[in-house]
Amino acid sequence: MRRYDVTASALAAAVVAFLASYAIAEEFTAHLKGFNEIGSIPTTITIPATTPPTSVSTGYTGAVLSDGTGTAKLDLDKEAGTIDYTLTYSNVGTTPPQTGMVSQAHIHFGKSHDSGGILVFFCTNLGNGPTGVMTQSCPANSGTVTGTWTKANVAAIPGQNVAAGDFDALVDALESNTAYANIHTTPLPGGTNTAYPGGEIRGQVHAVEKDHDHDQNHR
Repeated sequence: MRRYDVTASALAAAVVAFLASYAIAEEFTAHLKGFNEIGSIPTTITIPATTPPTSVSTGYTGAVLSDGTGTAKLDLDKEAGTIDYTLTYSNVGTTPPQTGMVSQAHIHFGKSHDSGGILVFFCTNLGNGPTGVMTQSCPANSGTVTGTWTKANVAAIPGQNVAAGDFDALVDALESNTAYANIHTTPLPGGTNTAYPGGEIRGQVHAVEKDHDHDQNHR
């Protein structure tokens, strides 16, 4: 009889451990396309690849006609304070006449019809990532970037009350459906157009279960 008690106790402990790990592990996804695009809060960015480096203004665009598509997948582990990410995109910056190359990609803090500041970087070719952490380069038009975010990757957004290193703010944005993925483009060196420095393709981040329900309701 004691053997069964031990087995039952072990099983109960395993179930509790599983439920606890399930409670702190969450998955999120975003589907990026030009029709979701809005552009960015008006600002200016510097393109270091040009000689001399040039400044480009960003701002609101509305939807963008683009052949580019992308998918972001995020795995949140609250206990570890980490988010593993995978961003895959194709044909971004290849739609004439505003052709170019990917300059940077981020998670921003904003609702689906708003623009907001940068919370974390997927990648950048502008050398403007957060101080003290490595931010990888973006593939020019198609590719995949993977990595892990911690609190060190969270950028400050003073106008939205987000402090640098505030991992909880990133989690809150994801869980409240107040985060979106955005891929930005700038002209190729020597190019004469402006491309889309405020963003060419965009997608709101959803919890996987909510995203599934959303897709079901729109079939």
